[in-house]
Amino acid sequence: MKKIQKYIIGALLASPMLASAATSYNLSSDFSNTNNPNGAWSFLQGTTLLASQIPLNNGNPLYPATTAGYFSTGPNLNTDTPDVIKTAVSGSSAGQTDTDFLAGDVIIHSPNSGDPLFVVWTAPSDGIVDFTSDIWYAHSIVNRSNDASISLGGSFLGSATISNASYGDRTNPWHISGDDLAVVAGDTLSFAFTKSAGQSFGSLDGINVDISFTSAVPEPETYAMLLAGLGLLGLAIHRRNQTT
Repeated sequence: MKKIQKYIIGALLASPMLASAATSYNLSSDFSNTNNPNGAWSFLQGTTLLASQIPLNNGNPLYPATTAGYFSTGPNLNTDTPDVIKTAVSGSSAGQTDTDFLAGDVIIHSPNSGDPLFVVWTAPSDGIVDFTSDIWYAHSIVNRSNDASISLGGSFLGSATISNASYGDRTNPWHISGDDLAVVAGDTLSFAFTKSAGQSFGSLDGINVDISFTSAVPEPETYAMLLAGLGLLGLAIHRRNQTT
């Protein structure tokens, strides 16, 4: 009887909310140069998904950082913005500095048009989100700025102006995080980048995002364990009644 009780307790402790282990998402590690959306991640100008590009080697110093591909409205780094890039080399090899970015960092160039660029993570199901993010200015050779903001499920979480003067390199980022945030399937954690008012052109920002997501949808194994435990408990009670 004690063994059965132990089994039942194990089944009950494996409740739907506790059954699903947290799933980790990282913008750089998850990055695909060909797929948009890429799993839970997507990159948009306004509501339009950016297309995968192979850059033209037309003299833009950023070219070495984009040789693996990137997302934009076209392949011309001189004229086509916005851009979302997982850098193939560090900044010192791409017309910037290593405090702007290192190989493997994700950087964005905000649209010259003034439209917002969005980096978006979409919740795959109902659940709980913990996240941390770092955003920094990655364009030290020019003096421009972007306005960055973050929202979850349409609710505003924070904003900052990213420039040489504020959050000016990857060692001094704007850091923002959130814990135990409830989401439903389809909710988005959205990072928006827009060139600041008065700027003629957009500019480069670095962005790193880590997400831990715990699904509220129970795993099939949880139901199986619970039903099996309840069945054994019913059998034990039936046998005990017969013995009595």
